[in-house]
Amino acid sequence: MIARIFLAIVLCLVPRALAASGPEPLRLDGGWRWAPGDSPARAAPGHPDAGWAVVQVPGEWELHAPGYDGHAWYRRSVELPAELADGPVGVQLGSVGDAFELFWNGVRVGGSGRFPPHFVEGVTPILLLVPDSALARRAGGRHVVAIRVYNGYAYGGLMGGVRVGRYDVLAQRRSPRDVVIGGLVSFFLAIGIYHLAFFFRRRSARENLYFALLCGAVSVYGATFSISVQELLVPWANSYRVGIWAMTAAIPAFVALVHRLFDLRLHRRDVLLTTAATAACALIASLPLAALAAYGPWVDLVLMAGLVIVVARAWRAGPRGRPHGSVLGIGTGTFAAAVMYDLLSEHVSWLPVARILPGVPSLFWIGFLVFVVCVGIATAGKWATTEATARVDPLTELARRHVLDEALRRECDRLGRTGGSLALVMLDLDHFKQVNDRHGHGVGDLVLARVGRLLRSCARNIDTPARFGGEEFAVLLCDTGLDGAQAFAARFRRHLAELRVPVPGGATIGVTASAGIAVGSEIATPEALLEAADRALYRAKLDGRDRAVGVRLEPVAL
Repeated sequence: MIARIFLAIVLCLVPRALAASGPEPLRLDGGWRWAPGDSPARAAPGHPDAGWAVVQVPGEWELHAPGYDGHAWYRRSVELPAELADGPVGVQLGSVGDAFELFWNGVRVGGSGRFPPHFVEGVTPILLLVPDSALARRAGGRHVVAIRVYNGYAYGGLMGGVRVGRYDVLAQRRSPRDVVIGGLVSFFLAIGIYHLAFFFRRRSARENLYFALLCGAVSVYGATFSISVQELLVPWANSYRVGIWAMTAAIPAFVALVHRLFDLRLHRRDVLLTTAATAACALIASLPLAALAAYGPWVDLVLMAGLVIVVARAWRAGPRGRPHGSVLGIGTGTFAAAVMYDLLSEHVSWLPVARILPGVPSLFWIGFLVFVVCVGIATAGKWATTEATARVDPLTELARRHVLDEALRRECDRLGRTGGSLALVMLDLDHFKQVNDRHGHGVGDLVLARVGRLLRSCARNIDTPARFGGEEFAVLLCDTGLDGAQAFAARFRRHLAELRVPVPGGATIGVTASAGIAVGSEIATPEALLEAADRALYRAKLDGRDRAVGVRLEPVAL
């Protein structure tokens, strides 16, 4: 998992290493002329702007005009170096809020989003090619860049940097944002699909369903940060709205997953949290963007409170005797801490925005990656335990009946191809009911556990010792004739005679066993060998118990 993410990050950095050679782009940071309102004349190079306010770029214009929403213009003069005289000139804009269009010497170069009355948020960052006709208007002089912006909610203006340079150089040095996000989203989506497929095969594993839903919601949320996805969404939906909706929809899945992983009882506050998240999904789909942004801090506050409640309960319940509880606690706590840090960094000025992954200023992805790894370790351990429990009897640690049946069919098929001999030894503890009646089922279970340990020590690695049911056992002996099977039964019964099991009061008891042995070199069906061993066991009981009776199957008549 981690190797795949590391590879995606390395691939993100490759474009920087292979960047086209050329002059360093100009960074148009610092002071820009800015004025609210809208007029097409502001794009003209000679338009007077001496009386305009000076604002800092990058930065939202609310720092200069708090609470302002609507149209505004930015202007700045640029002197191009001689190296750009014969090369294609590009302008690269970082994050812009929200719809915008760029003019070079009064010529419209391009933009993103739509202006009112059909407002659609722009797609950022973006790289635009300045046409030769625009450059020719001020050849050899200072050029004028004008940017028209419309902001309908939250933060407006040139919130990211602006760079001017050779178009091919800028294209090579674009942020690896899409590659990083694409790798992360693909990884989490693949994990979600895998867990969903597992749930469809084992419907009782609801934690896999909740984890798949969580991975799907996080993948949708992450995809909305991709420029390519934003471009696809522009005609249909606002990417900000889709991202908030996906994160809100992830809340019920996260709460259900944590409760399932830690076997927590659903409290009233958990029901209220999931109900509120479900209702919020409907509101997010219908609220205007301005109202949605206004309620954003309250949504963040509720989300942080819910995370604290859920994670605190999970942390208290996790490590106490629960397999992989500490791992789950670490993963859940790390994910919650990453989300809370990102939320706080949006509202607390002294808390810097996390910049760990290139092009993705967020701790969320690192936290969720840790969470996915920890849940993977825990669920893999749970699957292994479930699989082992399905195949191994937990009391005797011997194979279960269906495992013996599988081995018997497999060895009978092999016997038909390669020849040899196969033996099945059926064992039954004599008068075991009296042990339970006199000393209790606790002592009876201890006897069964000791017998299971003894059988495992007597059998070879290629043999299959199994608990057949109750106090009955069976051992499938591969490549073994009648003499070898009888020797095995005698050795086991000899060790069993030496076995002493403590009982209440300080005394000890022993048990004996009857054995039925069936051996064949040509076996018609697995059931034939099983029935022969069962008949031999019945004869051993009729003859007085505590003995072994062996039979050899007759060759199959052609």
